[in-house]
Amino acid sequence: MGETGGTTWMTVGISVGVSLVTFWGLGGLVHWWFYVHRRADAERWKVQPRRFLSRAMVRHAFALGSFNIVMGAVIGGLFASHVARGGWSTLYSDPLEHGVPWLLASAVATYFVIDAGLYYSHRALHGRWLFRHVHRWHHRYTAPVIFTTTAVHPIEFLVFQAFVMLPVVVVPVHWAVYLLVVAYTYLIGMIDHSGVIVRWPLPLHPGNQFHDDHHVFVHCNYGHHTQVFDRLHGTVRANDRRYADDELGEGARRGPA
Repeated sequence: MGETGGTTWMTVGISVGVSLVTFWGLGGLVHWWFYVHRRADAERWKVQPRRFLSRAMVRHAFALGSFNIVMGAVIGGLFASHVARGGWSTLYSDPLEHGVPWLLASAVATYFVIDAGLYYSHRALHGRWLFRHVHRWHHRYTAPVIFTTTAVHPIEFLVFQAFVMLPVVVVPVHWAVYLLVVAYTYLIGMIDHSGVIVRWPLPLHPGNQFHDDHHVFVHCNYGHHTQVFDRLHGTVRANDRRYADDELGEGARRGPA
C-alpha cells in the first residue's frame, strides 16, 4: 500500500475510532447510568417515565446505530483524506483568509444550512411511501434511548450524512468551525434521543421534549437544531390536534382532539 493509501486508511481508522468511542463509550455510560442504575427512579429523570423500550429493541438500536455510525465515519474519514490531499471543498485552513467576523458568520450559516437540510429531508421522509419503507424503521423506537440517535434505515442515514456535509460545498468555512458545528449537530441528536430530561440552555434548541414528542405523535416537530422551520411551516405539535401513529404519512396525520 502506498503512502497516500496508508494515510487515507489511517484517517478513516481515526474517524471510526472517535465515532465508536463516542457512541459506545459516552452513549453506553449515559445508558447505564440512567436506564440501569437509575431505572427505578425514572419519574425524576425520564421524559416518558412509564414507557421503556424492550431489551430486544435496545439491542436492535445499538446494532443498527453502530452500523450507521461506522458507515458515516468511513465516509467522513475518506472526505477528510480527500481534503487533506488538496481535494476541492469550500473548507479553508487559514483562519484569517476571510476575516475574523466571517468565522462567526460562517458558523451561523453552517448551523442553519444543516438545520434546513435536516428539516426538509425529515419532512420528505414523512411522505406516504418513504415513511412506510424507510423512516418507519426509526419510529419503531417510541421511547428513544441514546443508541436510537443513528438507528435509522441506512438510506436515511446517508441522507442525513449528505445534509451534514452540504456546507462544505456551499459555505466557505474554516475546517475547525465546520467540525465544531458537526460535533454540535451530533450532540443535539444524542440529547434529543436520550430520553433523559435535559434542561441545558443550548442556542435556539427547544429542549429534548420537542423531539421526544416527535417519537410519540409522529407527524410533527421535524426540526433538528431549532423550531425555526417548524414554526415557519406550522408543523409544531398542536395540543388541540390528534396525531395518528400510522404508516400513511402526512396525508392522514391530523384529526380532532
